[in-house]
Amino acid sequence: MNVRLDVLLFQLRLFKSRSQATAAIQDGRVLLNGARTKPSHEGHAGDRITLEEERARDEGGNRSRTLEILELPAGSLSKAAARELVREVPPEGR
Repeated sequence: MNVRLDVLLFQLRLFKSRSQATAAIQDGRVLLNGARTKPSHEGHAGDRITLEEERARDEGGNRSRTLEILELPAGSLSKAAARELVREVPPEGR
């Protein structure tokens, strides 16, 4: 199954809308496997998504979180069900 990154971020309930996900990807606030990408890039199980907080970036801080995709969503999910499809990756050095 092929899923666009912006659609995947929305389906996983990491953004409230697909357009917010698209804007975050275009602004460089979302990294896929450590690299900038386009909203149309496909996401796969096993990929790592790094989300950088908008406020932290503006303030010069580096507050981000990395999630590993365990499984691609099959249709619309509740927020609780979407959480089961990703796992938090602890920051390096901890």
